[in-house]
Amino acid sequence: MNQYYTIIDSFYCGNGYGTDLHELRLLSNRHALLMSYDSQFVDMSQIIPGGNPNAVVSGLIIQEIDGNKNVVFQWRSWDHFQITDAWHENMLARNIDAVHGNAIDVDNDGNILISSRHLDEITKINRTTAEVMWRLGGKNNQFAFLNDPRRFNYQHGIRRLQNGNIILYDNGNFHTPEPFSRAVEYQLDEINKTARLVWQYRHSPDLFALAMGFAQRLYNGNTLISWGASLVTLTEVRPDGTKALEISLPTGIFTYRAFKYPYKEDGTGKIIPQTYVLQQNYPNP
Repeated sequence: MNQYYTIIDSFYCGNGYGTDLHELRLLSNRHALLMSYDSQFVDMSQIIPGGNPNAVVSGLIIQEIDGNKNVVFQWRSWDHFQITDAWHENMLARNIDAVHGNAIDVDNDGNILISSRHLDEITKINRTTAEVMWRLGGKNNQFAFLNDPRRFNYQHGIRRLQNGNIILYDNGNFHTPEPFSRAVEYQLDEINKTARLVWQYRHSPDLFALAMGFAQRLYNGNTLISWGASLVTLTEVRPDGTKALEISLPTGIFTYRAFKYPYKEDGTGKIIPQTYVLQQNYPNP
């Protein structure tokens, strides 16, 4: 939309796939990265004892479209993941959401990072060959977590930071003895396959968001955390963990993601920090 909220362009998947709402990344060349939830009938009785012979299993499609909405890159989870990689999901169910992708980022080397909630996994994908380069977290984890043995689970968001680290929102549905959510920053050694926790923020007292959420590193070094399905809506924290801002919305109103960007006021040239909140109900349709 333009400044008058008139729709001036739309972005959608090609090759017959529907467009999922979880991510849209507009690139500098006017290309866009999108995802689709691709459901297929699968005879799960051939995969797991007692499985439904006519189960509906949701996979994930990642696409890059050009300025004319042509698909110039496509990646299918069906070619690389196993349904049973979703180790928290009920494999005997009629409907199995096996991947549940929720974020895409372009890595510093031009390849693609994706977050898959139901795999507890961040995956790096070669943007030329579509091959998986590495898998971080989950059942097929390839990294040693040097100082964070609990790792992350049911996470939302993945962003590569300017310092080379990655940041994500760890929903923490399966942390023990009690679930809690946090924002985490890891330093990755992609050669030796190690992940070092270099920063995290846990609210005091702890918050737990069953779903949704995001962590954005701001231009001033602070981090904006949208807590998702939590009664505290968002918190902006300084690098030392002190709060710069905290906002709560009414009960039942949740944020899928919150963003804060410098905003150029039209006609004045003045740069004003402005916060935008994107809302989404849970569960996803």
